Amino acid sequence: MTHGGLAGRMFLILHDPFTGKPGVSQEQMKYGLVAAALADLVMQGRLRMENGYLSIANYHGAAPDDVGTFLLKGIRGGTNDITRSWVEGFTEILYELVARGLVAGGVVRREQGRRLVRRSPDRFPAIDLLRAAGPRVRLEHMLRSPHDLDLAGAALASIINGLGLERVLDVDRERAAVKKAVAAAATHLPTDLRSLVDDVSAAVAEVTLTFRRL
Repeated sequence: MTHGGLAGRMFLILHDPFTGKPGVSQEQMKYGLVAAALADLVMQGRLRMENGYLSIANYHGAAPDDVGTFLLKGIRGGTNDITRSWVEGFTEILYELVARGLVAGGVVRREQGRRLVRRSPDRFPAIDLLRAAGPRVRLEHMLRSPHDLDLAGAALASIINGLGLERVLDVDRERAAVKKAVAAAATHLPTDLRSLVDDVSAAVAEVTLTFRRL
């Protein structure tokens, strides 16, 4: 996935490829994208988690994509405490970067939400159904067949588990079994990634006591 990395994959997982409708709230969507984008940078060695704080690693390699560049510019030197306000500082622009990248890449098209009392979320139906549906299909396969689970899949599963987004997945099981499979996949993460996802999930949980609606 070249359009937004893990964040691009998360965006597609959280949207229905046929209707383009998001399967979660806009707030949940945006938090999921930030968590995925941060996890991607940790996996690339550009960020590290130490003692509960996030910092820029001393890494020189290929230039990151627009999403990674935006996050790295927004993360100041020293250590960063992952709080609700810190996470929220990235949500709006990062969402737009991921959405525009997928549209420009010919994966989805954008349909503006309608205005009633307030504007409904934009929809992103697939242009290329194979590419749009692929991330969710691959993750659901890995949840059915844990021996095929890779690091990226474990990271996505961990974020979905931490933010309570399991309802977007269909692995031919009851919801309780889906939640169990996602939680089990999350245990495959290395310590730094698990710490990152746990901290972002804890920060997001501060937003509202009714955040988990499953």
